This record gives sequence, structure tokens and C-alpha cells, in this order.
Amino acid sequence: MQQILHFAQDSDTSGYFPQLAKWHDRQRYRMIFATLNPMADWLREYMLSQGVECFSCDCQQRSAYPLGLLKLAHYLRRKNVDILHTHLFEPSVIGLLAGALAGTKMRIVTRHYSDYHTRINRRWHVQLDQLCTRLSHGVIAVSQHTADHMLAEEQAPPEKLHVVLNGIDFARVRLSSDYDRSKVRQEFVDDETPLLLIAARLHPEKGYEYLFQAMTQLKQRCNGKIKLLVAGAGPFLHNYQEIVRSLGCDDVVTFLGFRKDLPDLMAAADLFVLPSVAEAFGLVLAEALYLGTPVVATQVGGIPEIVDAGLDGMLVPPANAPALADAIAALLNDFTRRKQMSGVGRDKVLSKFRFEDMVRSYEAIYRQLNGNGLEEVNAGSLGRHSHV
Repeated sequence: MQQILHFAQDSDTSGYFPQLAKWHDRQRYRMIFATLNPMADWLREYMLSQGVECFSCDCQQRSAYPLGLLKLAHYLRRKNVDILHTHLFEPSVIGLLAGALAGTKMRIVTRHYSDYHTRINRRWHVQLDQLCTRLSHGVIAVSQHTADHMLAEEQAPPEKLHVVLNGIDFARVRLSSDYDRSKVRQEFVDDETPLLLIAARLHPEKGYEYLFQAMTQLKQRCNGKIKLLVAGAGPFLHNYQEIVRSLGCDDVVTFLGFRKDLPDLMAAADLFVLPSVAEAFGLVLAEALYLGTPVVATQVGGIPEIVDAGLDGMLVPPANAPALADAIAALLNDFTRRKQMSGVGRDKVLSKFRFEDMVRSYEAIYRQLNGNGLEEVNAGSLGRHSHV
């Protein structure tokens, strides 16, 4: 049995790592879960309940990363870990360096973001992304768009890239036992008021400012009879609340924070909206489609790999508030079309985005790399590849 260590940041609101614990092949792999920053208590408790050993580098700040790197390298050697699988930016940089130092036989990185560093012109971050690719034996891109970007802009070796679409554990995306659509809606709107929902971290990457600008237009078109629910948390909460107030639409926008009843909210909404300016995948859109709610989203990143424009939703250009308002208004004013879109994407989501299939694809890549023999990639080679 091989030991596989998944290395992440600290906590997990998406349920991704608990689902990995649930679905990994326990006959082939013994899973260890480790974090760069202190691990959330609830996450540690859950992982231990699933028989998954936990380890944390306990880095409180970036200045502690060098020590965290050494701690992880020592742990990898001591446990004789066979496969190191890193996730997200900082854990991948630190984790893969530690894996190379420890001589871990197989090093995999999942690229959960696509062109973010290139788009915001973070050249040093792009070089670190390239370093992660060099230090790994395989890179899993969460969308074809992500893989295409890495090939075109980062000169990633095509033989290292594997596209595995993100998956959903459908047991987590289900309505509460006492779900009643009208009761959920009554908490926020009357029977005649359209209800919109966005569920995403509060960050400029998600395009919130354009949605709020669109809401000022929609408020006028609907004579104030519209409501947007914002389900999400993040450091930009106060900034966005101020923007909403300055736009004069604080009466039609409600910030909910993190919600455990997100499936109920999705199913009760007339439309789910995701106006991202960058998005590696956009799994929340697949969840909305699975629950039967039409979506309006931007044509960026991996979103077109989820939404079939005109069939189960509408796609608009990014950073374009008027186009966003027009698309939302068009669907709100056409009940028949909205009804036709409802539920159309469910079978597609069930067939393409199963979390269990995603994990099996990961494990197939591990076996493929192991069977092909692993090219030695080590810290000593870094000097020859500092620039691409």
C-alpha cells in the first residue's frame, strides 16, 4: 500500500479535502493530510475520524515558511511518503521544494487556478508557478483552459499536463429534509420579487463590483422589485458593503456570510449569478445546474466547460455590467425560457462532474506515472531553469 500526502493551506470551506478522504481508494493508498498553516480544528477532527493521519507545519506567517519547509521534508522522509500531492499556490511552492529535498518518489501538483498571476502581472509568481511545474512529475489542471494557459503562457511541458475536471460529491449538494421553496424565499422576498444568488468568496476576482453596478440598472428596470443574496465570506466584505451603499442599492443586496444551507438557497433562487473576471473552473455553477437553477456567468476560464450557453444558462463578457444586467433581465422577463433551462444541465453534471470519478482519475495518473518510471526532478536542477 502506497502512502499519499495531500498538502494544502489550512482549512477548507468547499469540502474538497474531506471528500478526498471519503473517496480515495483505501485498498491502494493510505492518505495523510497536511497543511502549511495551522490546521482548522474541525478539519483535523474530521480527517482523524476518517482514519487519515494529520500533520501541520504550523506556519503562522510567511517568515516561518523556511522552517515549515524543513519540517515537511523531515516528515516526508520519516514517513517514507510515496506520493506528495500539493494544492494551491503557497503550499505547492513549499511542498514541492520539501518533496524534492526529501527525495519523495512522486510529486504531483493540482493547479486550482489558471491565469490569475499572469493577468495581474505578477511575474515573480508566474516564475514560481513554472518552478512548481519543474519540481513536479505531473500537473493536474482543473480545466482545459488552465492547461491551455500553462502551455501557451508558462511553456509547461505537455507530457506533464493532465486535465481532470473538478468533481462534486452529490451527497453534499442536497436539499434539507424540510426544504420548502416558498418558505426559503419568504425570508428574503415576497412572491413577486425576483431572487438572485451569488455564492463565492468575497474577492475582486469574482467580479462583484460589476454585479453591484448591474444591480443599480436592474433595480431601475424592476422598479425596486429585485433582491440579490450574497453568500460568501472574505476580507473585502466591508469594501463591498460600502460600494453597495454608494451605488444606492443596499436595499436590494443582502450579504449573508457563509451559509450551510446553500443548496436550499440555490434551489429557491430564480437565477444563480457568477460574474468572475477569472475562474479556473467554477464548480459552484455545476452545483446550481444540478439543483435545477439557471445561471448567468461570464465567458472566462473554465466556465464555458460547465455552462452550455443558451441551453442551461447565459454567458456574457467579463467586466461588463451592462451585458450582465441585460442577460439577467432577459431571463427574469422570460419565464418560459427560464423554465426550459431549469434542470436541463442536471444529467450533464451527473455524468461529467462526479467527485468519485475525479479521484479515480487522480489515481490513474499516479499509476501511469509509476508505470512509466519517474524522471528525476530535484532541487539541484533549479539553477539551470531559473527563467523560461
